[in-house]
Formats: sequence, structure tokens, C-alpha cells
Amino acid sequence: MEQPPVEEYLSFLWSQMQYDWSVFTTPWVLYTVIPAVLYLIFFYIKWWILLAPITVPLTLLRRSSTPDNIDKKDVEESVTRLLKG
Repeated sequence: MEQPPVEEYLSFLWSQMQYDWSVFTTPWVLYTVIPAVLYLIFFYIKWWILLAPITVPLTLLRRSSTPDNIDKKDVEESVTRLLKG
């Protein structure tokens, strides 16, 4: 029987997290700082893309509202508009 798409997506995310954990725990990455920093940058970009259903709306919402002008009603309207498509 085929898994629902959400379960497949979560399974894929879990396998990617396990892979990243294995990379971060290998000695050659931890002995020197440069590979660890480079992989950390790659890790951040990779997970921003993998979690795009969450990160893209939050990023758009954050950029659309300015810190001086944040109103709860405006935020609710923005989120509603983004979720409706």
C-alpha cells in the first residue's frame, strides 16, 4: 500500500536529517573548522529549501511587514492571503 504524500515527505526529511547528522559527526569535518562551516552553510540552504512549504510563506510574511508597522490584524490577513493561494 502506498504512503500518503505527507508521510513520504516526513520520511524523506527524516532520512535527510540522519544523513546530515552522519556528516556532522565524521571526524574529518570536526577536526578542521573550514569544512564544518562550509557544510553548515550548505545545511542551512538545504533545509530552507526542504522546508519550503513552511519557510517561504514565513519569509514572505516577514518581508512584507516592517518592524515599525506590525499589526496583529495585518499579520492575520497576510497569512490568510498566503494560505489561500
